[in-house]
This record gives sequence, C-alpha cells and structure tokens, in this order.
Amino acid sequence: MHPMWQQKKLRDYCSKVNIHVSAYCPLGSFGTYYGSNAVMENTVIKEIAKRHGKTVAQVLLRWGLEQGVSMLPKSYNKGRIAENFQNFDWSLTRDDHEKIGQIEQKKIVRREGLINSTTSPYRTVEDLWDGEI
Repeated sequence: MHPMWQQKKLRDYCSKVNIHVSAYCPLGSFGTYYGSNAVMENTVIKEIAKRHGKTVAQVLLRWGLEQGVSMLPKSYNKGRIAENFQNFDWSLTRDDHEKIGQIEQKKIVRREGLINSTTSPYRTVEDLWDGEI
C-alpha cells in the first residue's frame, strides 16, 4: 500500500472488522519483479516533500502512518533507515492529503493468473481487486 495503490475499500473493510493493516513495500519495491519506482518519482509526492523539507520516502511513510497503517519499508542502508525514523515530529496538511487522494491508482502486479471462468471465484481482474484496479 502506498499513495499510488491506496486500497481504500480494503482498508475500510479492515477497519470495520478490527483488522490492522500493515503496508508491505510502501516505497514501491523498485528493482523487484512486482515493484516499480513510480511512487518515488510521483510529482505530487515530490512537491509535498519539497514543501515540507522532507524526502519522498518520508512523505510516503508519513502518509501511511496518518492512515493508521503500519509501514514496513525495507532498506539495508543505515542512512535511509535512520531517515525513516525521523518521521514523527511533523504532519501532512489537509491539502497534502487531498492531493495524495487524487493520485491515479495503479496496480503493477495484477495477478491475471488467478482469474478463470471455471475454478476461480474471480471472473475478472476487477472482481479480484474489488474494482480498485
């Protein structure tokens, strides 16, 4: 989960039934077969980061925290790990949240292999992702 794959329906359902959401790959997982650098290169996020004097990663992580989600970024870089923890003394503005809420949603790995008309409960990609594709 990240601003380009916000999964609002899933998060609303989880909230209703008291399931806590954790975001695996909240920075996009660039360099993996299932990832992309698109969220780190998003112009809206970059503008927000510049305005707050923060990194793009810090904005992404702060956004998730403000959604009530546990953010699970992965890094082996000590500097980036430390930077990720410097994220609890500031907040995004209402305007920031509105701009992030308008970012086009893109699911990179669509999982078409789970869809078929005979054995799968999902008949379409839209069924699989509850229309959030």
